[in-house]
Amino acid sequence: MEDTKLHLGIEAGEVLLKVALYDPKDKKVVKTAILNTETNPLDDVSSFEAALQTWLAENEGVQIDSVSLTVSSFRAIVRQLFVPPEAKNVREYLQWYLGNLVNANVADYVMDFVELGGSAELGRTVLMIAMRKTWVNSVRKGFRNQQIAPKILEVDAISLMNLLEVGGVLDNKLQCVIKADVTGVMLMWASKEDLRALRCCSTLDLAGKDREEAYDLLSQNIATQVEEAVTSNGVDVNQYSLCGELASDLLFVEKLRNALHGAQISLLDSFPEIRLPVDEESANHVLSCAGAIGVALRGAKQ
Repeated sequence: MEDTKLHLGIEAGEVLLKVALYDPKDKKVVKTAILNTETNPLDDVSSFEAALQTWLAENEGVQIDSVSLTVSSFRAIVRQLFVPPEAKNVREYLQWYLGNLVNANVADYVMDFVELGGSAELGRTVLMIAMRKTWVNSVRKGFRNQQIAPKILEVDAISLMNLLEVGGVLDNKLQCVIKADVTGVMLMWASKEDLRALRCCSTLDLAGKDREEAYDLLSQNIATQVEEAVTSNGVDVNQYSLCGELASDLLFVEKLRNALHGAQISLLDSFPEIRLPVDEESANHVLSCAGAIGVALRGAKQ
């Protein structure tokens, strides 16, 4: 591989890492991969670091300019909230909200937020993200080789939004983006510079079921979330984009299309503003590594 400065994006799964290398000069994702860690990389940082070092050693000549990490929204508290104009300090309001939400000390969490719209006079809509401080500190301080320790940490909802914006997928028309992984499904309703709604769908009730039965149940659960979003958030769409581990399984895609009454579903495997890898192994991982690509693009912005 060429001796060039690249941005490494990592998505931590339950027992794996999804990685993506991005070249900002060519606006190209040069490589993606899935690395098995056998243990949860957020709970076992030594296995996280070992898997990453082994993979980097196999890719000689790679110079890393930044390392960024994204984690599943299931590993964090993610809430879309309206902050009333009476709240003069958004962060203090969110800390108060978080304190009422969790059965723990607010100081045990690292909290951040993204403003989605509004104003100080009329109130703001924000996306609040909170993660347990022990997990954040283990990643920040647990790496022996600090050169490959992630300097940016965010949740997959933010990473995916970044991928859609930088990749040129979003326009002014609202669409639903579904990130379907074995460990859970995230649904996001977004248009250009606007995240309208965010929902999650668990996969815990799929345990013990065969593949077809599991996909039937999961597709129906996703369809239920879509219907509830129409009622609660007013986000009625006819355009769906799909990524994640299950997006590569044609049976799941067909089951989901049927559950959504034949709606148009596009796979997030091409982007107008980003070139993708051409080697077969990396190309096969693009759908699974959407979060890793998105957070790699974040590193390139810093």
